[in-house]
Amino acid sequence: MSSKKKLENLLDVFRNYIRQETVEPVKSLFGSVLFLFVGSLFVSIGFILVSIGVVGFFQRFEAMDLWFSWVPYLCGSLFLLIAVFLSIKFLFLKKGSDV
Repeated sequence: MSSKKKLENLLDVFRNYIRQETVEPVKSLFGSVLFLFVGSLFVSIGFILVSIGVVGFFQRFEAMDLWFSWVPYLCGSLFLLIAVFLSIKFLFLKKGSDV
């Protein structure tokens, strides 16, 4: 076998190894990250829509018309804060640890 053939064979093995260890994992990682980004976007939009619903629910009470018109917005904000707190808590919750 000539040295030129050996060099070409070595370069082919090296190229295949680099492609296997870099390009293919990046492609699969991009698909996972895209899926997780879209999912988190939908969950965030859902939280915002539910908080708007909470504000609308509390605005239906007649007592909220004059002096307590700020209470529905406070309730909507508190809902969002609680949702963010619970999301972060469950995100960093380790399996097997006590809550």
